[in-house]
Amino acid sequence: MSNPAENAEAVGSTDDEFLFSRRKKRHDDGMVAGLNLTAMMDVMTILLVYLIKVYADAPESITLNDDLRPPTSTAPDNMVPSVSVLISKTSVLVDQKLVLKLKPGGVVDAADPSNAYAPLAKALASRVETIKYIEAGGGSPFDGNLMIIADADAPYDLISNVLYHAGKAQFTTYRLVVQKGASTPAR
Repeated sequence: MSNPAENAEAVGSTDDEFLFSRRKKRHDDGMVAGLNLTAMMDVMTILLVYLIKVYADAPESITLNDDLRPPTSTAPDNMVPSVSVLISKTSVLVDQKLVLKLKPGGVVDAADPSNAYAPLAKALASRVETIKYIEAGGGSPFDGNLMIIADADAPYDLISNVLYHAGKAQFTTYRLVVQKGASTPAR
């Protein structure tokens, strides 16, 4: 019987040379020896874009608590994704970012009453500017939609001021969010 080590020497190759020659053969045959990172990155990018699109089109999730109770209505559900202004008993938020603090009774807590709504106006204008920048880059066009989620006890003066500043910031369509309630009999 012959010794395998002697056989390897007789052929004139070592184990490393044998493995290298096998790899080389696989590449010549067109087989892939490793992972193709470019294809994997393409798949991950497609998944990321899909998930962003799905979550962007999902209706706004509103958490109700003692600070925020929208009025009830029997109107049909038709929420359209848009910029949101949340008016609670203690604050005003634009797209989940605090812009105004409120005193009890819905009065804006500001050192200078003449510029009390300036942070709101700035936040709305900034949001419009961002949407128009995205539009210029090939994104969705600015449609002027604004969704207002207000507490049922929010004073009319506060809501009126929010609408006024939204109009100045080029928002043209307003949707007031309400809770789905039981239908009430006509009187």
